Amino acid sequence: MERELTQKQKILLVLAKRGSLTLEELERYTKIPRNSLLKNLSELAAEGKISRGWLHIGGKKYRKYSLKVSVLRELGID
Repeated sequence: MERELTQKQKILLVLAKRGSLTLEELERYTKIPRNSLLKNLSELAAEGKISRGWLHIGGKKYRKYSLKVSVLRELGID
């Protein structure tokens, strides 16, 4: 019996594999709707599992999401 991954698990796996991503990239890779993605990212940030920063490209600001180093160590990824 296969168990479906939760949305939070999908987000963490994609961030672990791909590194820092914008909201649009996360939406593309996880196939999670934007509103659900924002809710889950806020919860993960409150839990201390991800960090948020800003990415400046061509005069525009984009929100960037990354896994915290402690989570990477917990997963055995250094």
